Amino acid sequence: MTPPGRPVQNEPRTRVPIRHEMVAGLILLGLSLVAAAVIGLHPGPTALDRWGFSVFSPSPHSTFFLRVLHLGGLPVLVGGSVLAGLVVVGEDRRTAIACVCGPLVAVVLVDWVIKPYVGRRYVGELSYPSGSVTVVAAVAASWVLAVPRRLRWPAIAVGVILVSLMSVAVVVVRWHYPSDALGGAIFAVGVVLEFDSLAHLPGRKRTGI
Repeated sequence: MTPPGRPVQNEPRTRVPIRHEMVAGLILLGLSLVAAAVIGLHPGPTALDRWGFSVFSPSPHSTFFLRVLHLGGLPVLVGGSVLAGLVVVGEDRRTAIACVCGPLVAVVLVDWVIKPYVGRRYVGELSYPSGSVTVVAAVAASWVLAVPRRLRWPAIAVGVILVSLMSVAVVVVRWHYPSDALGGAIFAVGVVLEFDSLAHLPGRKRTGI
């Protein structure tokens, strides 16, 4: 029982340690950047691409998948990341900043740095990694960080479903190679995790969620 006169405090909610989050982010970023370097040297379809195209038949006019592609737009990027930040700002302002800024940084890096560097093209457009998949994966990662511990696994499950759906969509409508989709997902999650871990390095002890 709480002694009389002492304010009731909520029990701290634990989460993944900063070191583990940082290592996971670095591994994902490393994988995506190594893949970017390899694809830059050999921009043609990989074994994964040939397999993916054999599994998912082209359907560029599919109403369903064209609607799914809207999830990779600016409204979802901005709205989803800001809402995630608002969910967690009362508990952990540093994570709130990471939830808002991480996805934006990931998309800017993809569109303005990685795609021009790799130079891979599909149907005439720079394609590695997929910006649409990057948006969905980065926002999903932000929500996983933002929600309370009891909701983390449901958030992961929803995020995996949405990222998988977007990845299939960009392949089915023939916007991207399958490896473009995978690269976008890995890079996006890596950036958000790294952003959050770096945001908690200096100063005060990290607030658990």
